Amino acid sequence: MLLIHGYSPAFNSWRTWQKNIAALAERHRVYALDLLGYGESDKPEPHSDAAFEARALIELMDAEKIARAVLIGLSWGGGIAQRIAATVPERVVKLVLVDSTSDPASLGKLDKQKMPTLITWDEEDAVVPVENAHALARAVPHARLRIFTRAERDPDANPDNRHWSQETHARAWNRAVTEFLKE
Repeated sequence: MLLIHGYSPAFNSWRTWQKNIAALAERHRVYALDLLGYGESDKPEPHSDAAFEARALIELMDAEKIARAVLIGLSWGGGIAQRIAATVPERVVKLVLVDSTSDPASLGKLDKQKMPTLITWDEEDAVVPVENAHALARAVPHARLRIFTRAERDPDANPDNRHWSQETHARAWNRAVTEFLKE
């Protein structure tokens, strides 16, 4: 399983998944890593784009001898996960898109592939509005959509964070994703 974080280098790294790794690792080998240019990774110039990151993650799968994996992508990382799934669908078991951007070039391919897909979203997302969740679900009609409500927020969630549902709604998110992965 590859956990793919979002775009802003100031806020994104493998640590965006801290509240999820233990729950996911109960049944899966989890790779929570820093994309190039983030966290403790090398900082190439110019900053890498989604296509570069997708290729790098496919190369990581090759190097680690990961034949097939679940991809879980947050925000921009969701767009990267879509690219990987569209490019090498035979290498992707399931796809989870978290408050995700969309990669229009990949969406048509994902619809045709009927890859098991879960879309999760914070109903109050301030970065990628919840309307985008519905649009993404329409673009990938076989996907399941799970929108988390304010009432489902974790009691200790940062009230200013309204984009990372895997962190702000970790309890409900972990349950929803682990149930999806069991199917």
